[in-house]
Amino acid sequence: NHHLSLKYDFHSYMVRSMEEEFQRIVGVSGPLWGFVVGFMLFNIKGSNLYFWIAIIPVSLVLLVGTKLQHVIATLALENAGIARFFPEAKLRPRDELFWFNKPELLLSLIHFILFQVGHECI
Repeated sequence: NHHLSLKYDFHSYMVRSMEEEFQRIVGVSGPLWGFVVGFMLFNIKGSNLYFWIAIIPVSLVLLVGTKLQHVIATLALENAGIARFFPEAKLRPRDELFWFNKPELLLSLIHFILFQVGHECI
């Protein structure tokens, strides 16, 4: 369909695209590094930052897990055909199921949680 030449290297294209996607999903962004630097600069005696830095990921894990559970349950009900708003029994993943219609926000929160838990382990 794309009329590619016989010399087209599909393997290198797939490797390059997978590396880009891996970097986007697993890579550490500037705001995460800024958080670590800010944490180190504002770690003042008596501020109990280590307490709060442990509570934040736990709270976010509960929040993100609840939202993901809601998305999964909504898609399951739609697929079973028993949801009252969506009578068709067709699985339709879409952005409207996430906060502010942005699944990237959920991915950013998961990045923050994983980075924070990794930072605490070090």
